[in-house]
Amino acid sequence: MILLACCVSCTTQQAFTIRGTIPGLPAGVEIGLLSAEGQPSDEIAAATVTKDGEFFITGQIDHPTLCTLTTNNLAMINDEVTAGNYEHVRWTYTPVFLDNVDMEIQVPSYDLVPDAPQSKDFHIVGNDVHDEYCEYLSQVGDRPTSSKVLEFIEQHPTSVVSLYAANKILTNGYNLSFDYIQRLEQVITGCPKDTARYSEFLRRAQLAEKTAVGSTIIDLDMLTPDGTRCQLADIVAQHKGKYLLIDFWASWCGICRAGTPRIKEYYAQYPREQFEVISVSSDEKDDLWRAAMEKDDMPWAQYCLTPQGMKDFYEKYQTIGVPYYLLVAPDGTVLANPGGVENVGEMLENILN
Repeated sequence: MILLACCVSCTTQQAFTIRGTIPGLPAGVEIGLLSAEGQPSDEIAAATVTKDGEFFITGQIDHPTLCTLTTNNLAMINDEVTAGNYEHVRWTYTPVFLDNVDMEIQVPSYDLVPDAPQSKDFHIVGNDVHDEYCEYLSQVGDRPTSSKVLEFIEQHPTSVVSLYAANKILTNGYNLSFDYIQRLEQVITGCPKDTARYSEFLRRAQLAEKTAVGSTIIDLDMLTPDGTRCQLADIVAQHKGKYLLIDFWASWCGICRAGTPRIKEYYAQYPREQFEVISVSSDEKDDLWRAAMEKDDMPWAQYCLTPQGMKDFYEKYQTIGVPYYLLVAPDGTVLANPGGVENVGEMLENILN
């Protein structure tokens, strides 16, 4: 007998099922499916193993979704955990590109359940979308480049995974060329299996066209430290004729503030007629912003996004947060979106030396 802990009623479309018989999987282990897109804490389905080795989990999703299949033994050692002893806690986390199909997990031992969607010992059978996801990861590697992603998409123009990859690479504005974005739009003309994801792709592509490398800056509403309202586009225009680094940061962002000493080095290295820096904070609390500015002692102009400016920053720049760097050319167009403070230094050295 398998105790089903969660099953979403299926009325208009097929449900998904995941089953398996895994040697070493003890009764009492809890199995869950968490969304790996949007809010990771969103639980899609859950079940409890009641017979050693066997499990079954079912539910329904609106469209194919990247998830994390988890197992844990917390309920089995509840007394230990309550007493603060976590020595015997065991979790597994396995990516699954979930679809409303019947799937079977094949693995010779519970000890061989990986933290990857596929291994030589672990396979999910019956899910074409998951198979394509595994192919995608195999082809593009751990750090997918835009060229490798485009190559995969051209080979799979109507794939759910192609749309997933395209939407990811379209984020973080100003990191793609206009020609590249147009090529994506030419190749991906639809996805019958996931119309919601295709609609998202069309929206992101339109935004990305406005933030292609070489475009002018998308304006953002800001405040100066004395409370004066100003616009990012106007500030950028004031620095035409020199290279400008825009450092988007926040007081609560440890990575941002850890990079500030390096930016100070760049600021001191190059003359003001060649290079300038401004910092734009995404802080919501004025006192925290001011305290961080005073402590970090940044010798360049400081600004803070207004609520509308912050909304536009996350939406129109298609970024998920800070740190976020933009390097603006002397003509006022965006030259690059460096991935980190070290990349800023490398670009400046190539340009100014």
